[in-house]
Amino acid sequence: MELSSSTIIQLRAFEAVGRNLSFKLAAEELFVTQAALSHHVRHLEEDLGVQLIRRLHRRIELTVEGAQLLADSARALDALSAALRNVQRVAKEEVLTIGVSPYFSLRWLTPRLGRLWQRHPGINLLLHHTYQPADFLHNKIDAEITWGHGKWPGVESTLVLKTKLTPICTPEYWKRFRGRLKPKDLLKHHLFYEVDQAHWQQWFTAAGVRDAQHFDAMRIDDPHALRQVVLDGHGFGLFYAELTREDVRTGKLLQPFDIGIDPGCAYYLNRPKDAPVREKLHTFTGWILDEVAKNPFA
Repeated sequence: MELSSSTIIQLRAFEAVGRNLSFKLAAEELFVTQAALSHHVRHLEEDLGVQLIRRLHRRIELTVEGAQLLADSARALDALSAALRNVQRVAKEEVLTIGVSPYFSLRWLTPRLGRLWQRHPGINLLLHHTYQPADFLHNKIDAEITWGHGKWPGVESTLVLKTKLTPICTPEYWKRFRGRLKPKDLLKHHLFYEVDQAHWQQWFTAAGVRDAQHFDAMRIDDPHALRQVVLDGHGFGLFYAELTREDVRTGKLLQPFDIGIDPGCAYYLNRPKDAPVREKLHTFTGWILDEVAKNPFA
């Protein structure tokens, strides 16, 4: 006799009846009717070809076969319950490890984590902060959020957030020039960038500035330091508009020109292409894409 789902239901019904020696008490315990329990027990007896319970006047008793099956089924059901609890415990305790660039984490991801836990309270998340692409072969990282072109070998990439580069400065710095600066005037100021000086050239071109060949631009290869240089009032930083929204909203920084350039890169959620997708990663991916769709800059 094979152990089917209906057989497990019948065994659970028989175990409750045999343990209580009462259809009434077993029905109250399992929140079903006595008729349903009697139905399950009779079907089990028919399938086994063995009488398990003697139905006497106002009481029941187990046959020898019934007593043996009660002991065995009780142990089996206890073991099954323990296995299910263990699966739930492991799933709850299992950590989802996401690699993420520190600045994106600070300015975009971590402010939203409250919404993640409100929607998925059971998710156990570990953020591994690094600017280096994840080594999925040797590091225990489920996925990573990184900035780049989105074309990495052996990786499945999902677009998270596109970025545009635009100049920012402090309101105080802007006020020193009474807000009268035009894009071409930035050629005479200290300019800062993170990745490529050519991005400033592209921005001047997009702003209609001709012959922008000579300007003072300094590379600062960390976005935290770049932001701080601008906050200290040293000049204009070419920055991701999408990651300065909070600074602009609170008045710490100013975006003086509504002109941005596409650097050709964006933030992507990457995972190993051939690896199975764990349920927690599937949940996290769905949540972050919903955040981008509903609250891209919140």
